[in-house]
Amino acid sequence: MYTSDMTTIVNATQLRQTYASVAKKIRGGKDIAVITKRGRPDLALVDLDHLEDLLEADDKQFQASLRKALREKTYSLDEVFAE
Repeated sequence: MYTSDMTTIVNATQLRQTYASVAKKIRGGKDIAVITKRGRPDLALVDLDHLEDLLEADDKQFQASLRKALREKTYSLDEVFAE
């Protein structure tokens, strides 16, 4: 198993034995585990929240809604909760 700042590389056989420690490193962050098979990258293990962030970042409709929201009037908390 190889580990750098944000990436862990582990072969599938090792992953069976070290899943708990690899999952602990990945869970709740932006780290990624690359799983190799026969010495070649095969799959990746990522935290589910991070995966959702990546998918949203690639979603053109979501990006358009963010741009639209930036153009619209915004309100401060004081304005929202003012009587």
